[in-house]
Amino acid sequence: MGTSTSSKGGKKGSPFDPEWLAPDSGSGGGGAGDGDGSSDGDSGDGQSDGVDGQDTPDSISVSPRYGSAKSSLSSYLGGGGRGGLKSAVRKMVNSGMGGSRRAPSSTRATAAGAGRLGSFLAAARDGTSQEVTNWVANVRAQNLPANELILEIIKEVMPNSGSLDDESLRNAGADALAELYEANPGIDIFQLTSEQIDEVIAITVANEVCNRMDLQLGQAYEKLKYDARQIQDFRNDMREYVQGQVRVVMEQPGMKGLPPDVLAKNVHSMAWKVFGSE
Repeated sequence: MGTSTSSKGGKKGSPFDPEWLAPDSGSGGGGAGDGDGSSDGDSGDGQSDGVDGQDTPDSISVSPRYGSAKSSLSSYLGGGGRGGLKSAVRKMVNSGMGGSRRAPSSTRATAAGAGRLGSFLAAARDGTSQEVTNWVANVRAQNLPANELILEIIKEVMPNSGSLDDESLRNAGADALAELYEANPGIDIFQLTSEQIDEVIAITVANEVCNRMDLQLGQAYEKLKYDARQIQDFRNDMREYVQGQVRVVMEQPGMKGLPPDVLAKNVHSMAWKVFGSE
């Protein structure tokens, strides 16, 4: 990919935890689905992702079903290598999220948001929407620095409803655009190549996987006796791994030349299958 780059993590002065990160209300140990007959395979067990037996496919929720994934993540953080990280992601998908067939459905807002962002950037470049063209002209006239321009784009494409899902997605998209600027200083964000737009879509999807890992498995960090810098190094390594896997998905046959919304949906679905089988 033309803009591939490893994430440098949060910017200097930023809080350790993402601002959308809520405390884990589930138990840190095992629970239903951890060591009591649940499988690491694509079980599609039909367990609820919400509360009171209600399925909430568009909402991030914390569940004790993630206990085995937290255990594997703790092993990785304790020096167990990438094998522990892969196991943590696999168990998060299969034990916690109901399998690689269900995970894309329960996180479909990610694909929709990444697709909207890619479509907006394509319309800005091609001039195919008068509304977008007028918006771009107005923003250009303000001569905003890159960080403020990113925020304006995210606000336009991903309105904030106040939900954890939306805030997580907004952060994922903003981070993807920031990485694009980092790899290409001085780039015109409204004149991106198709390859660069595809990269933004892919990294938005990857960043959302990382965000979900932070939310669902974040209690594992609390047990570490390392300082914040060391923990951030672990998180950067996790992000590099996740982004690398999503980039591999992007290179699969049939991914090139797709409309942004279709590409986002396909990459999102295939990525969960990869993580569920790792």
